[in-house]
Amino acid sequence: MEIETKIKEILGENLVTLAEYYTGDETNLLVICNTLDFDVLQKLKQLKEIPFIFTKEELIDGVDVFPIEFFTIRQHHKILFGEEFLKDLVISKTNMRHQLEFEFRSKLIHLRRQYLQLKDKHLEALILSAVPTLVPIIGGLIYLKDLHYTDTQDMFKVVSEGYGIDMQVLKEIHDIRQGKAKLRKDKEQYIRELITILTAIGEIVDQLKVAE
Repeated sequence: MEIETKIKEILGENLVTLAEYYTGDETNLLVICNTLDFDVLQKLKQLKEIPFIFTKEELIDGVDVFPIEFFTIRQHHKILFGEEFLKDLVISKTNMRHQLEFEFRSKLIHLRRQYLQLKDKHLEALILSAVPTLVPIIGGLIYLKDLHYTDTQDMFKVVSEGYGIDMQVLKEIHDIRQGKAKLRKDKEQYIRELITILTAIGEIVDQLKVAE
């Protein structure tokens, strides 16, 4: 890939790891370097595709602050160049539970606000954005209970059974995004069901006891 070559040229020996990781609907590029100052940023600004950039120290030290994001990276990455240490990241379930509660409650507040602000013609975009937004944090629910799944559709099924929550609306939205189905209900009904899911999960995670 042209961008890989460019990143290697720019960073040289400063580059620790170049990887890509999958977040449900898209693939992201991850650059990990030894040092990251403003001069390095200036050089990376010339890239056509903007990667996520960390120092190795920032990534390792940030696992307790961003457990969901780094869990997603750990589980769904491919090393393109350099050192493989991502598979060894240690994710605290206590930290994961705290961030999950924050994320689900934040997503609920955002969904309500967006629903109030948007015109009807824009609701479809709001509905379709639910899956890529929620997949990473639903992956965190999988981790808390040591559940296992094979793909995104199976993830919804596993979480439904593991937490006693009906995830059917997310399966439907995923199929629509994949071009396998079309909106078959009133848009407001989709919003209603998404609000129900976010509310239920937020309450469950709040009460959930986890063991490391």
